[in-house]
Order: sequence, then structure tokens, then C-alpha cells
Amino acid sequence: MIQRFCFVKLLDHEAPGRAELAGRIRAALAEAGCDAVVGIPADGSAARWDLSLLITEGTLATWHALAARPAVVAVLDDLTARATVVKAWTFEAPDAT
Repeated sequence: MIQRFCFVKLLDHEAPGRAELAGRIRAALAEAGCDAVVGIPADGSAARWDLSLLITEGTLATWHALAARPAVVAVLDDLTARATVVKAWTFEAPDAT
């Protein structure tokens, strides 16, 4: 299984609406066919980030195909335009089912 992790620091004027934005992003990614979890900080250890995204796919090839879909590109481009920092990493979880 492939896991795509993204952590987002929003622009100052976007940060107060992060919970609503998280819901919109989750819905848009689901509509685009992504198995995504979108989170907001639960405690002080995550306070430097405003949003987290975890997208899972079966293989690296299917992740790359999904990431190239115009609907997914549009959601992620919109999110990037609202952010000062976006950090993203792709991991493989070989023992996950």
C-alpha cells in the first residue's frame, strides 16, 4: 500500500477557516476518487501545521495515475495557493492490507 502524507501551513487569513476547508478538501478528493483523510491539529504537538492529508493507494503507479487526474490536480493546486508551506512525502507500507 502507498501512503501519501501532506502537511500544510495555511496563509494567515486562511487559517481561521481550516476546519471548513478540511471538509471541503476531503469531499472534493473523495469525489475525485481519492481515499483521503484530512485532519486538523488535535493538540499542541501539531500546532505548526494547519492541515494534514493522508491519501492511500494500492501501488505507486496507481498513486501517480490518481495524482495526475485533473480533478485531483485542481484540489491540490487550490490548496497550495492557500498555503505558505506544503510538505509531502510518499511511503510504502508493504505489510498493510
